[in-house]
Order: sequence, then structure tokens, then C-alpha cells
Amino acid sequence: MTKIRKTMITMLASMILLLNIVSGASGAGQPADGARIGQPAPDFSLTDTTGKTHSLKTYRGRIAVIGFMSVTCPISNDYNDRIRSIAQDYAKSNVAFLGINSNFDEPVSAVSDHADKYRLTFPMLKDIDNRVADAYGAERTPELFVIDPAGVLRYHGRIDNSRDLRRVKRNDLRGALDEMLAGNPVSVPEARAFGCLIKRSKDAETLKLAEEQTKDFEPKVGRLKPVDFVKFKNAAQGKVLVINFWATWCGPCVAEFPEFVALDAKYRDKGVKFVGITADEPVDLNSKVIPFIKEQKATFEMLLQDTDDPEEMIAVVDKNWQGTLPATFVYDKAGNLVYVRYGIIDRDLLVEAIEKAMK
Repeated sequence: MTKIRKTMITMLASMILLLNIVSGASGAGQPADGARIGQPAPDFSLTDTTGKTHSLKTYRGRIAVIGFMSVTCPISNDYNDRIRSIAQDYAKSNVAFLGINSNFDEPVSAVSDHADKYRLTFPMLKDIDNRVADAYGAERTPELFVIDPAGVLRYHGRIDNSRDLRRVKRNDLRGALDEMLAGNPVSVPEARAFGCLIKRSKDAETLKLAEEQTKDFEPKVGRLKPVDFVKFKNAAQGKVLVINFWATWCGPCVAEFPEFVALDAKYRDKGVKFVGITADEPVDLNSKVIPFIKEQKATFEMLLQDTDDPEEMIAVVDKNWQGTLPATFVYDKAGNLVYVRYGIIDRDLLVEAIEKAMK
């Protein structure tokens, strides 16, 4: 795939994601239960790594940024330098930063060592039993909430559009802070956060079992030529087939990927087959694709789109597809296409399509 086409596809994907966010489609960015834009942010009191208690209400009169972070999540760690820089830059404007760790398996000592290692000078708070994460509806790390001086939530979501600094096109958090400091409404108040799922206490046993099962997991990525796509699809007849086209360089793809991992775990033993087909370059297979699959613990079948011309794959999958990533296709047990989504998924609609195709 040429760099020009990659850029075009990424721009199209970003536009679709932005439209989803602005229109509220698929609940993009907005927690299903928790803090809501334009409403008072839930108050809390948490202890930092030095034993000092911080209450949100004591930050009234200032803009406060709450960042849910992780010690071990690779995506969260990719943002440590950016978070530190943003906190330092906006401290000059009296903006307060509070980091929160809600992962049940990351103790205070680990959070403290992590903050020292990455020179995070703002308070790092430990959210025992993830009560604050639940109150805010936080799901991932990193995930940010910006609260105005009156205690009202004004921004929720990501820091920017890509964990790869070279591909950053939108600095969402900085943009929201600049608008608030200028006395203006936040023009894009929600932008879907992407990262690792917060490990909640209630999921401890399930996660422990999953980690044991994938401890020695080594991802394998096959190759699929466009000429073989129909044969591959038909071989899955008798099962519901869900195919997701994605790439590591595609921000929306990375954002939605954990949803496919979770859905695969839910439906794998119910006659549903999930397949990921990456549009990454073959040269990036070992350096980017396989490490990403491993960190996401994605055990469903993974293939590399084996063609120098993406139009060849588009022609055999869906002629209405413009090549935008991500793209998701659901086939029923007879091999009929029953659901198509160009751009980031609407989880509820995808689940509805899967459930219907299972009958």
C-alpha cells in the first residue's frame, strides 16, 4: 500500500471517527454510565503515593485534568512523555493535573516507582476497588476528563489521535484546554479514548485465568491473497464469520481493537469466528503487527492482506468499500453478507448483527 493511499485512508477514517463523536453515534467518547459532558463531575477523595489525600472539590476555581493511567499498559506508557509535557505547560496557566491508577493488579508501590521513572511530577492517586473509575465511566488507559473551575465536565477522551507521535494530527486535550483558557466552549468535547482496558477488581479472577491461558501465546499471522478471499470466506460456512480489516497505523483501528478481543472471548464457543486482516506492510509484521497482537492478547485468526494493490482486495470483499479503515463485515452461517461497517464500530449494532446471524 502506498504512503499516499495510507494517508488518504487515515484521513477518511479520522473524519468518520470525528463525525461519530460530534453526532454521538455509537456513544463515542460518552461513558454509558458515569460523568457526562455539561454536568457536574463526580467528587472524590483519593490518596496519592505519598499518603496525601486529594479531593476534587479542593480544585474548584481551577481547571482540573483527571487522567486514568497504567503502570504496565504499553499504550498508556507511550503517552507518559506527552502527559508530562502537557501538565508542565499548562501548570503555568494554573491548570491542575491528577493521575489516577484504577488497575487492581498495580499496587501503590508500583505506581510510585512508575511515576519516578517517567518523572511524572503531578499527584498520582490510587483508586482502590476502581470506585472513581466507575463513577466517571472510565474504561481505558490513558483516558482523560477535563473539569472547569465550577466543577463541570467539559472534555472527555483521548490526548491526541495516535500513539505514534509521527502520526499525530489532532491534539485534542491541548485544544480543549486552550479553548477553555480562552473562555470559549470546547468545540470537540468528546474524542474516543483508546488504550488498554482498566483492570477492575470484579474481573480479577477472569483476567487471571485469561493471562494464564495466554502466558505463552505467540501470535501467528498468515497471508491472504485477494484471489483466495471468497474461498476463505466460504470455508467458514456453518459459523457466523466476523472479519475486521485494520492496521497498526490506523488510530480508529487501534481504538476499537479491544472490543473485538472481548467479543471473540464471548462468542468463540457459540459458533462465531472472528478474523482480523491487517493492511500493514509485510516489513512491519514482526516489528509492529505481532507485538501489537500480543499485547492485546488477541487469539483469533489473524491474516496479512497479501497484495500490492488494495483495490484487488476491495473488489472481492465489497465493491462499495472505498478502502477506509477500519472496516467490519459479518457473514451469516450460509456465507451471506449481513452487516457492514466502514469506520469505527457501533458495538451495539455489531452485537445485534451477530446475534441475529446466529439464529
